[in-house]
Amino acid sequence: MDPLVILLRFVHIVFGSLWVGMMVFSTFYLMPAVQEVGPDGGKVMAVIQRRGLMTMMPVLAIGALISGVWLYIRAASGMPAEFGRSPVGMAYGIGGLAGIVAWILGMAVLRPSMMKAMALGQSLGFSTGAEERQRIMGEAQRLRGRATAAGRAAAYLLLFAVTAMAVARYL
Repeated sequence: MDPLVILLRFVHIVFGSLWVGMMVFSTFYLMPAVQEVGPDGGKVMAVIQRRGLMTMMPVLAIGALISGVWLYIRAASGMPAEFGRSPVGMAYGIGGLAGIVAWILGMAVLRPSMMKAMALGQSLGFSTGAEERQRIMGEAQRLRGRATAAGRAAAYLLLFAVTAMAVARYL
């Protein structure tokens, strides 16, 4: 087998598994626990951000996406129309599209909402009046709700992508 294909498959599977696993864990376990804890949850999120999670997730996603597109192109071997119409090609293509949409959702909605909510949470220490604190807390809560909805959608899209790719070769 071609060493490049082996490397691409390794990167795609390992990076994709880590991306999906971290996304599912964050969405369904970590974020609900952080929100349940209340104000102290902001401290946990600040530590997670310092440890690089907000940087690592996009890197893993981009590695999985680039290697996946490259593998799809190689599998099509110059006949993308025929491959794209085959059951295997459709499953890989639809799964890949779900992964791309999840990445776009994460980068355009989830990540910016979380970063703004964390910045607002950190600014609470500098706010003076109770009215200002309430306004900041309300805006942070709205942003966290938006991030939660985007995270759930992205997690479900990623689970669909994994399922499509897991069964594609058997179709």
